[in-house]
Amino acid sequence: MQNHLESDSQTPHQYTHVATFLPLKSWRYMIPFQLMTSKVLKQAKESLGIVNYAVKADFPKKHFWTISIWNDRYSMRQFVMTEPHVTAMKKFEVWAGHGSAFADWTSSSNSIDWEEAMRRLQNPTFHYRKKQQ
Repeated sequence: MQNHLESDSQTPHQYTHVATFLPLKSWRYMIPFQLMTSKVLKQAKESLGIVNYAVKADFPKKHFWTISIWNDRYSMRQFVMTEPHVTAMKKFEVWAGHGSAFADWTSSSNSIDWEEAMRRLQNPTFHYRKKQQ
């Protein structure tokens, strides 16, 4: 007979993955977006619970993607609800182009998988609301 503790140790850790698609609606937002992105990437790098992260860009189309992998949902939520990410979310309501979204899921993998992220973004967890400036 196997006890409860042994079965838990056999279960692979489930990491929280978050992918975002961040298209800008106008070139006038490019420099402020890049400045904010550098602050948020620094925040991610220094956040407790971050495992891995990556950014992709298609500058001519003003399209940006991110992936972050977290030890748990709590760590990811702490990041999201802390500055400068809070300000970035508010600004992106104005900057967001068509299709802005994020997807989150859990996986035993802690590796960046752009193919999986793009697949998940086809049926996102959330679409950003756009505000007029």
